[in-house]
Amino acid sequence: MAQIGLRYPVYAPLVEDEAAGTYTYGTGKVAAKAISVEMSLNIADAPLYADDGIAERVREFIDGTLNFTPDDLSDEVKAEWLGSEIEEETIDEETTVSVLKSTTQDMPGYFGFGFIVPKVKENVRKYRAIIFTKVQFAEPNESAQTKGENISWQTPSIEGKIMRRVDEVWKEEITADTLAQAKAWLNKRLNIGADSGNGEE
Repeated sequence: MAQIGLRYPVYAPLVEDEAAGTYTYGTGKVAAKAISVEMSLNIADAPLYADDGIAERVREFIDGTLNFTPDDLSDEVKAEWLGSEIEEETIDEETTVSVLKSTTQDMPGYFGFGFIVPKVKENVRKYRAIIFTKVQFAEPNESAQTKGENISWQTPSIEGKIMRRVDEVWKEEITADTLAQAKAWLNKRLNIGADSGNGEE
């Protein structure tokens, strides 16, 4: 199937109990509108040689890197992902602004992160819904440039480390017949309310 799009990036905070081997997701949200998601996986490859050939081979997930580019990531989402704080600051008698404060003591949490990839094969549209079960985001690198004669969109991305959840699962996915089914699965898995929006038909 040819992948023809990307939409509905969602997330939910992950809490794990290592001793019990259990996990729960908190209330999920839509992160933004999605421009791109890129994944790079680190896979251990251990062949066993016997009789001058490979008799057995073990390929095992170690970790991975996820690079998410949104149309715009709100300060509220960045604060939640990066463990930062938002404080209200008064500029003058009529103006108050919200200040996103990042410190050396910030502790980024863990999140389930999912999205939907529309696909087409033989003129039939399907919807692949993917969840990376445990992701920890990091402060993004950014660049900016002055506006010239032509408009150049500048959309900073944010990088996340993909890890195994306490139950050893690092990815879950389905292929649904409709966008509504794909959204419903993500909403159920990541505790997202039905009115979250940003996943229109």
